[in-house]
Amino acid sequence: MSSVSAGGVPRTLLWFLVCTTFLGAMGIGLVNPIVPYLVEHFAAQRDLAFVLSVLAISYSGAAFLSAPALGALSDRFGRRPVLLISVLGSAVGYALFGAAQATWVLIVGRLIDGLTAGNFSAAFAAMADSTRAEDRGRNFGYLGASAGAGLIAGPAIGGLLAHFGPATPLYFAAALCLANALFGFFFMPETRARDASPEPLSLVRLNPLSQLRALLGLPALRPLLAANVLFTIPFAMMTTLLALLSKDRLAWTATGASTVFIAVGLCDVAVQGALLGRVLKRFGERRAALIGLALASAGLAGMALICALPSSYLMFAAVVAFAVGEGIFTACLSALLSLAAGPTAQGRVQGGSQGLQSLTQIAGPLTGGFLYARVHPAMPFALGAALLLGAAALFPQSEVQTST
Repeated sequence: MSSVSAGGVPRTLLWFLVCTTFLGAMGIGLVNPIVPYLVEHFAAQRDLAFVLSVLAISYSGAAFLSAPALGALSDRFGRRPVLLISVLGSAVGYALFGAAQATWVLIVGRLIDGLTAGNFSAAFAAMADSTRAEDRGRNFGYLGASAGAGLIAGPAIGGLLAHFGPATPLYFAAALCLANALFGFFFMPETRARDASPEPLSLVRLNPLSQLRALLGLPALRPLLAANVLFTIPFAMMTTLLALLSKDRLAWTATGASTVFIAVGLCDVAVQGALLGRVLKRFGERRAALIGLALASAGLAGMALICALPSSYLMFAAVVAFAVGEGIFTACLSALLSLAAGPTAQGRVQGGSQGLQSLTQIAGPLTGGFLYARVHPAMPFALGAALLLGAAALFPQSEVQTST
């Protein structure tokens, strides 16, 4: 069997990166269902919602701070040490979260996990280092598919292992991260080119706000990052409010709502693992990304329509349209950012993009929750559909060229 995949990436590297993105996404779905049962031991019932909000913001805020820094550090010191240390950090965060006997320990555990969540930027940069330009869309699709699989597996693993205690899934996740770190230690090569000359490391480059300001100052990246923001806000609103919409308008139980998220993950795997290569071959990254935005916008419009026409069939059709569009768009966006970044700034650009996503994932749920409760339940989804059309309008009008 060849040691190199069809996309030109060493198989051991591909497996490590796939496992890393899988575990990162799995942790999101694994933690969310069991957090209330952990928190209730330490917080009064009236404070439960507040503590859950603090934990969520702690994770997203830490991820926002860490993503640009880890990307920049991977440009300077290499992908291998950054990825290995961050995966080990995730193991520590999960173990601490599971062993917590006080609310502040839970917060520290989420902060540690959020700080290491920025390893997605280094993982995508490592993939970009090892991939030919014509294969980037397909190989980024592998990472997207593994993340989708993690989103499916997380709730299932968390629900199954929680029967043995709410902390059991967290210890299991910690063990998986430790095993992945050991695998990477023995089998992951350094991917950053030896002759690459990255910018000198400075506090400015580690500052997420400075990173974002510098990235937004690059004309080739500006429309891509703007589209990223306009996509992430509706995505965050949708993932926060979809279960509530299904409960209020369709009278679904928690089990029924979970099938929707499983459908999203399955579509993500199917699109990025099988369909994406054909779409890219026919349309190219830019046009495929626009198709993805159009499909996702149609899906959000369908969710808004459920408020007037409650229908389980409409719900699943809308979810499938959104999930297919999301799968296409996110893989294409990562590939286009990689092309625009050039060989010496892969980690910085991917990290800045991920940091921007983390920042908008704080604002999105707050905005969506206000609109759902105070204006109309359809408003977050209708606004999201409009924002995605705005993202399409801001998208580059020609193919992105590789920076040198």
